[in-house]
Amino acid sequence: MTQSAAPMIATHALGLGASSRILLHGLDWQAARGERWAVIGRNGAGKSTLLRALAGLRVPRREGRIDWQGRDQSRWPAAEAALLRAYVPQQAQDRFVMPVRRVLELSAGPHDEPALDARELLAGLDAAHLADQDVCSLSGGERQRVALAQCAAQGAPLMLLDEPVSFQDPGHRRLVARWLVERGEAGCIVFTAHDPDWIAGVATHVLALLGDGAWQAGPVCVLDEALLERVYGCRFERRGSGWSAA
Repeated sequence: MTQSAAPMIATHALGLGASSRILLHGLDWQAARGERWAVIGRNGAGKSTLLRALAGLRVPRREGRIDWQGRDQSRWPAAEAALLRAYVPQQAQDRFVMPVRRVLELSAGPHDEPALDARELLAGLDAAHLADQDVCSLSGGERQRVALAQCAAQGAPLMLLDEPVSFQDPGHRRLVARWLVERGEAGCIVFTAHDPDWIAGVATHVLALLGDGAWQAGPVCVLDEALLERVYGCRFERRGSGWSAA
C-alpha cells in the first residue's frame, strides 16, 4: 500500500493501560482524510491516554502498533512527524512570557512555506485581538483557541485534539465546531469531547471507549441512546434533535 493510499492513522491490536487498569484492548481502527473522529468515554476511560499514544507520546503502558500513513510511527523522524501530526493537550502549560503571535511563529511549519499570518489564523477563531497579548495572561477558553491556531500554523494534516471546547462558552463552541468542520475537509481530525449534541454536529465518526478495554467504532449515526447509556452509565432521552441525560 502506498503512503497516499494508506489511512492517515491506523492502530493494530492497540492496548493501553495505567497501573493495574486496562483502558483499551485490541483496538483495530483507522481514520482517513476528510474524517472527523470523536473519542467518547467516561472520565478516566483512557481518552487522553489514547490521544497521547496516537500522537506518539509516552503513555503508562502500551502494546500493539500505530501507523501514520502506512508506516509505524516509531520509524518517523521527529522532523517528518511534525509535518504530519499536531497535538493539543487538554490544557496548555506555558513556561515563558511571550506574545501570542510569537507562540504561533514558533509553531509554524517549514521555512519554505508561505509567511505565517498569525492574525489571520487567530481571526478564524475570534482571537485576533489576542495577537500582542502575553500568552500567560489568557483565560482558559482564549488559550484553547490559541492552541487550535497553533495546530493550523503547524500545517499538519492530522490533528489530535484533547477536549478542544471544554473551556469554551456557547458562542465559541459553535465557532470552534465550524472551524473543525472546515479544517477537517482537507485533513483528518481526532478529538475527545463529552457533549453528544455538539459531537453530532461536528464528527463524521465515533470511537467509544466502553470501559475494561472494550470499544466500539463507526459512523456518527451509531451515536444513539443505547450507546450513550453504555458509555456514560446513565439513561438518555431524545429531546428534539438532541439528547438529555435522564
